Amino acid sequence: MKITDVTVKRYSVSRDARAYAGDIQIVEIHTDAGATGLGFVPAASATSDIVATLLRRNLKAAVVGEDPLLTDDLWRRMHAAVPRRGGEGLVRTCMAGVDFALWDLKGKLLDVPLSALLGGGRPRVATYANCAHGLPPDQLAAKAAEYVKGGHTALKIRGSFVSVQEATERVKHVREAIGPDVKLMVDVNGTWDVDTAIQQLRRWERYDVYWLEEPVPPDDIPGYVRVRQRAGRTYIVGGEQHVGVLEFRQLIEQGAVDVVQPNAAITGGITDWLRIHALATLSSVPVSPWNLQMVHIHLAAGLPNVKWIEYFMADNPLLEFQSRLFRGPVLREEVTADGVFLVPPDGAGLGLELDEAVAAASLVPES
Repeated sequence: MKITDVTVKRYSVSRDARAYAGDIQIVEIHTDAGATGLGFVPAASATSDIVATLLRRNLKAAVVGEDPLLTDDLWRRMHAAVPRRGGEGLVRTCMAGVDFALWDLKGKLLDVPLSALLGGGRPRVATYANCAHGLPPDQLAAKAAEYVKGGHTALKIRGSFVSVQEATERVKHVREAIGPDVKLMVDVNGTWDVDTAIQQLRRWERYDVYWLEEPVPPDDIPGYVRVRQRAGRTYIVGGEQHVGVLEFRQLIEQGAVDVVQPNAAITGGITDWLRIHALATLSSVPVSPWNLQMVHIHLAAGLPNVKWIEYFMADNPLLEFQSRLFRGPVLREEVTADGVFLVPPDGAGLGLELDEAVAAASLVPES
């Protein structure tokens, strides 16, 4: 079996260049056996044209004519498609779209979900709720309390893009609203320096913050180490902006984090994500992938060292378009005394399926 074509369609609800993941590009792998695989690329509107060009030109040329089952070999071919270390940065995100489609194809050929290809069958996966709504502290607290009422026993808020005083008010109000027994995580998206992170952690000791996510910029691994050394009871986590085994090896071997958060779309797909999971597992560091619940649910169900996945509900504006564009895979909740769990999809491959009406309304015409 050989790959005969790679096609790309773009969907968008906003042409605002500042939009967060404003576009979603659907990547389809076609073969001479008639089998197809479906993947996708979340893309900022500002770079959407570049992503589409890289997919249709460079990455397509790297994989057409090759065996689609040889995912590791194809990953290396794509990584080398733009020479002189050009396979980093945005190219990795493009690679992820093709890589997702290749793994989807594998599952469809065997008529099993992706989790089965990875050798595991965890019946349900623990979650924490993403509660990063850009709301005033009192309204954010009300939203967090709503999630807890729905059964969530762990949730994450944002402390970034506001003053440290506002961040503290958010933590204070949310902790008061959810009570002492719910795990409270705070994400600052790598926007602080070391001193700010350490001082804020001291101020927040009374609020029992379970983890602080991305306390410093992703390239400041020594800063991660210093913050973690002074973090007290709070775990330091990170990795959503890191890519590849080399960067995650630095995080792990230098003792920079308690939990790693690789994102399959950012690091270059499932193929590279699996390498990072193996590294973390050998080092006894838990994995908690960031975002992308439609893909990460399969990885969490199929592999032993995924602590939980981040769960975006339908009311979360960060991924509102994505949740409308995709009608599958369907993620079913199980609410227990221990929290909200997701039951992994049992359809073949990734189980990605577009809502035809939303797709038709949001398709970007190509000139």
